[in-house]
Amino acid sequence: MNPTEAGEAAARAILPEALRACGEWEFRTYLVGSRAPAAFTGEAADLYRRAVNQTLGTELGNAWKGERLPEFHRPEAHVFVRPEKGEVEVKASPLYVFGRYVKRSRTLAQTPHHCPICRGRGCGNCGKTGRLSPGSVAEPIVAALVAAAGGEEGFFKGCGREDVDVRMLGAGRPFVVEVFRPRRRTLDWTALAAALSSPEMEVPVLFGVSTEDGERVPGTHGPKRYRARIEVEGGASAADAERVAAGLRGATLAQRTPDRVSKRRADLVRERRVLDAAARVLDDGAIELDVRTEAGAYIKEMISGDGGRTTPSCTSILGRPCACAALDVLEVELVDPKRLR
Repeated sequence: MNPTEAGEAAARAILPEALRACGEWEFRTYLVGSRAPAAFTGEAADLYRRAVNQTLGTELGNAWKGERLPEFHRPEAHVFVRPEKGEVEVKASPLYVFGRYVKRSRTLAQTPHHCPICRGRGCGNCGKTGRLSPGSVAEPIVAALVAAAGGEEGFFKGCGREDVDVRMLGAGRPFVVEVFRPRRRTLDWTALAAALSSPEMEVPVLFGVSTEDGERVPGTHGPKRYRARIEVEGGASAADAERVAAGLRGATLAQRTPDRVSKRRADLVRERRVLDAAARVLDDGAIELDVRTEAGAYIKEMISGDGGRTTPSCTSILGRPCACAALDVLEVELVDPKRLR
């Protein structure tokens, strides 16, 4: 029997096992791959594999009657067979889930905030917990999605991040979770989002997206809007608030890597524009600042000046020390991707 005939026969023989194995996984698009037995080498092996792949792909499509379709570019599942051994392996592509989270807590990190001294093992610096904050936004979201999808593990990717003591309000910060080897892809997004809601956080948006969007969204960084409470040495007046807003509005910030993150980030000077700013004085002499900036601006340092590492700053504008007493992210500007499921 020539390699092509042998491959066609092998594909039909292993079809029942392939159907059984695929029945354990949810997917809509697939690609068949195979390995030739040792008896076929070189061009003969290529002919054998081509015959197996084409025949088995066609037979699977006939059995599924259009419910599952062959796809060569990023299929949801790869069906890999070794016919001479009767082996079928289904390799599911990752499931990408888009969402937004609202964080109302000033003690909740976006991702696990491990102690830099013991690196999570536990020491005196972290009270033997291995962490500098007790929980995170990412952990319950990833755990819920992995469990619902029957996956093996998941990876959380946020569109930027806020400090532990900064709230994320408004419509929430966009994120993507990549779930590896999911057995299920059609999930009850409404129920999952509701189960994740708590006084500390909320997930108002959650749904499946394409691989392309799942990979694109985390690297998309649009402008952001913030609200900060600024405490000014000696107290501020209405005129001070007006000076701060006028001095920041339209300014280009020159920001050297902040001292607080200099140990883990390159020492560079980054320029970010302030797109809009408005401020008012509060009854206690503090300033409430609403500001919209390009992505990547360090807002706390824009207020304090960080010892001259950021210019201009509220400190340089007023000529008096200013400190960020509280900071909220009001909006992360990004158009949600298309809902896939």
